[in-house]
Amino acid sequence: MEEAKPSHSITGKTLAEDVYNENGLLLLPAGAVLHPSDIRLLSAHKVKQVFVANDDLIPDPPSPLLHWNEVQAAHEYMAAVQHTEELFIRIATGSIPPLHQFNQVFYPLLDDILQRHGVQRFIYVREGNAQYTYRHSLHVGILSALIGKLMGQSEEQIVFLGQAGLLHDVGKMMIPQEILVKPDSLTDDEYKIMKQHTKLGEYLIRNMDGADEMLALCALLHHERLDGSGYPEGRRQENIPFECQIVSVADVFDAICTDRVYRKGTSPFEAATILSDLAYAGKLNPQIVTPFIHYVIMLYVGTEAYLNSGERVEILLIHTDEPMRPLVRRKGEYLDLRQHRTLQIQSIIE
Repeated sequence: MEEAKPSHSITGKTLAEDVYNENGLLLLPAGAVLHPSDIRLLSAHKVKQVFVANDDLIPDPPSPLLHWNEVQAAHEYMAAVQHTEELFIRIATGSIPPLHQFNQVFYPLLDDILQRHGVQRFIYVREGNAQYTYRHSLHVGILSALIGKLMGQSEEQIVFLGQAGLLHDVGKMMIPQEILVKPDSLTDDEYKIMKQHTKLGEYLIRNMDGADEMLALCALLHHERLDGSGYPEGRRQENIPFECQIVSVADVFDAICTDRVYRKGTSPFEAATILSDLAYAGKLNPQIVTPFIHYVIMLYVGTEAYLNSGERVEILLIHTDEPMRPLVRRKGEYLDLRQHRTLQIQSIIE
């Protein structure tokens, strides 16, 4: 192996060792084949040196997961959405599949999460509100597992978080379809019915072969908030299990980003801003929100975006003190959004 500086000259080479940022978060695993987006990620996290495999050594055949590409991701993603829909429909018709059948849907995507960074960028390129409940459940599973990875959780705990995220809304299968897909605001009575999905989800998971107590609690408590303003029990602070708090963050983020029947999703950049505001307001745990939004936003260094003014810019640098207000370039001019408070990133150009 040899030491190298992160630059486009090492694109296509294979990492010989795991790469961590200054906070100890895993950025890229050993065995990953470096892509241009990986180089941008390393530069954004100010990584000075990495170790890559020597060209004269014949490496072991790389796992196909390490050659993640959009075509493969689209195939795996759509297959997972379809299988999730099939399992959820079985619940709606009175059958509760065992946990291992949900695992079979989620595990291929979980491997992507553990092996590569930036998988979540792909899912927010897909537009449309079709299959929202199933896509949302899958996304929350992906994001919950990702947060666990970012926080240094064990692989066993990461797997659990993926399961909890995937099943957090399973109770919606017991909610009348006309309420689930209603294209405008729910009435007070309809909202009361919708809120029952947390208790229904707990019931279903408690009766699911292979599931455990904490999995059921994540379904019950994912709408609780640290300040007591959530439901169904109005729990506060440490009375909400940490695993449930992680699923809550993933749930809020995806609900903002994903298209629904009654509104179009916003960019992950804007969603990160809302998460930060909720953490500042004492509703979501900043220990969970902070590393997650920093990770998400760092992925967009080097990409182009639209400001709320309609102008097109390139994101150059993420500030640690205000990550949602980066340094950008606008027609050759450098613009620090910390100094221009009326401007903000409106959407990412993929």
